[in-house]
Amino acid sequence: MRWSLVLIAVVVLATGCATRTSDSPWRELSPPQHDARILEFAPAAEGILALGSIPAGESRTPAAWTTTDGTHWKSVPVHPESPYAQQAELISAGVGDRTVVLGQAFGGAHSNPRMTIWSGDAHGLQEYPQAMEMFGGPHAIAVTTAAALRGTDLLIGDWDGPEGRYGAAYWTSPNGGDWQRHAEDPALSSAPGEQTGAAGVTTGPDGFVIVGETLRDNVLRPLEWTSPDSVTWQRHPLSGTNAVAARVACGTTSCTVFGQTLGANPHVLCWPTIDSEPLPGPSAPTVDTLQALPTPTRLLTLTALDHSVALHSVASNCTDWQQIPLPVTAATARMTTLPTGLLLATTDDTHTRLWLHALP
Repeated sequence: MRWSLVLIAVVVLATGCATRTSDSPWRELSPPQHDARILEFAPAAEGILALGSIPAGESRTPAAWTTTDGTHWKSVPVHPESPYAQQAELISAGVGDRTVVLGQAFGGAHSNPRMTIWSGDAHGLQEYPQAMEMFGGPHAIAVTTAAALRGTDLLIGDWDGPEGRYGAAYWTSPNGGDWQRHAEDPALSSAPGEQTGAAGVTTGPDGFVIVGETLRDNVLRPLEWTSPDSVTWQRHPLSGTNAVAARVACGTTSCTVFGQTLGANPHVLCWPTIDSEPLPGPSAPTVDTLQALPTPTRLLTLTALDHSVALHSVASNCTDWQQIPLPVTAATARMTTLPTGLLLATTDDTHTRLWLHALP
């Protein structure tokens, strides 16, 4: 199967603000704003929400936009309240009854990441300042990714829990502004003799899905956690050792997990079901799974292989890996589907370039 059949669209976009070389299926599009840095896409009622920032010398300002076709963009007003929010970069979003957004700035005595929390919709994102020790402070390890399901907003990360055993943790909010930390959940937090970690989260047909790992007896083992409501969680060990689960893509009926092995000769792993053996994908001196995206018939993955992003199309049973050449070399990238094709953002330290895969 040619990889382009996985895309929803069958129409080639043609606009005056796009450029395309004659021998490339990729068409370069104008960014939503000059020097825009786009670090995340999220589906929303208004089309696609793009998150990131606008660099300004040594600083930057948070920014967000929406589009339905990748060429016509609307700026989403952002309203920072705290000093760190004014220089934050928006890095993750979850869309339920409202949109919850995670922002990140660096500063303070140790230049640690300072997390900011935003909530709203395409008409505006409002920051809700939090007490320092809700997401930071001496027990903070990381807050990484957002998700939302109906009226519940959820953030995942790692926290220094009871008795100094740091492990996977999550935060929930009923309104985007009032948050509760859960660092002692029996399914996610570290039990004696282990150390859990959360890496990715999404929503699927049965609720929230978190993937990560546990370290026990000096051996890393991949894990998946599921919850219908963010209240009760179940832990599901995945097959494999010296491996981590990093991203999860969910369709209408099931979820597929992607991760990688660690140590000598690392390679991508794909679990088609919770109880299946992982199937190997590409290998490289270093492997980092960046994104997994479901489509009606196949899966798309972005992976940093030896610090360079690669795009692959994968069958739903984790076989038939097909590499899709990218328009440029990039260290990081994000993608989403549009009615007009596959939208790709390749980003460096200063700005983002946007691309649309032109379908035949």
